[in-house]
Amino acid sequence: MSDQLSAVVVAAGRSRRMGFDKLLTPLAGKPLLVHTLQRLLSVPQVKEVILVIRPDTEESVREILPEPIDHGKIHLTHGGELRQDSVRNGLAVVSPKSNYVMIHDAARPFVTETLVSLVYEAAKANGAAVCGNPSSDTLKQVTAENKVEKTLDRNIVWSVQTPQIFEKNLLRDAYNHVASLGKEVTDDTAAVELFSKPVQIVHYPGINFKVTTPTDWKLATSYLVMGEPDSPTGQQVRHLLHDLNNHLTPLMGYSFLINNEFPEDSKGKRFSQNIQTASEKCTQVAAQLQKILRELFPRKEELHHSEK
Repeated sequence: MSDQLSAVVVAAGRSRRMGFDKLLTPLAGKPLLVHTLQRLLSVPQVKEVILVIRPDTEESVREILPEPIDHGKIHLTHGGELRQDSVRNGLAVVSPKSNYVMIHDAARPFVTETLVSLVYEAAKANGAAVCGNPSSDTLKQVTAENKVEKTLDRNIVWSVQTPQIFEKNLLRDAYNHVASLGKEVTDDTAAVELFSKPVQIVHYPGINFKVTTPTDWKLATSYLVMGEPDSPTGQQVRHLLHDLNNHLTPLMGYSFLINNEFPEDSKGKRFSQNIQTASEKCTQVAAQLQKILRELFPRKEELHHSEK
């Protein structure tokens, strides 16, 4: 085995809170499931995708994802009664070449290379990792009758998301342990916790919510329309960044030339060096913005290149 990473995408739910099959319904021009998988297929660390689906949706899934399925980039398997059963089914068909496995919710369409990299590096260092955020709300523990029992310390409470990345054998052993106990867990880190193994949490402040309710659907539509390949917003930001780079290039050249015109320890020398330092920092910021731009507003040819 190697450090190769496989992704298990859980898409076997029934969208009861949404009221319709959200994964197969068009959202911002294409099914929600397609948004998520296209993003994952563009992440270079992910070498294969295992898509766990319901048997009754297989025909529809094959219709909307013919090329990646036919070319072996996406492998299909069927889910079980519980989410943990679906994950175990996905783990069963992960490539023997992979030493790490990423579990991701099909209804989280905002996954990026940056996010996967953050969690993957933490998993390689710790064996198990998950992304999340510290709670910003006041949290209450309540009874079955919705009566408040006590206020929890939000400084020690995080909300967790996916991707969650693990050493493959660790996650398999953890789920076998859960099955032997006859317990039910709501996410994969809970299985590892029951196996008495630590999980590293990684703070990710970016957009990564799960589309669960009609309100989520509307919000996701807005974000996805804005971030669609070659969207008007993407074109405008790309044009502005190109314009910025066109101004920065001669500025750096001029500052270098001016810097050589002044004697050492002169006021003009210090002034020109400050200009040069500022232009260099602006260039570094522009490069970082370029990376973010490619993730949020990928060109169609960039997406197609990543799928080959």
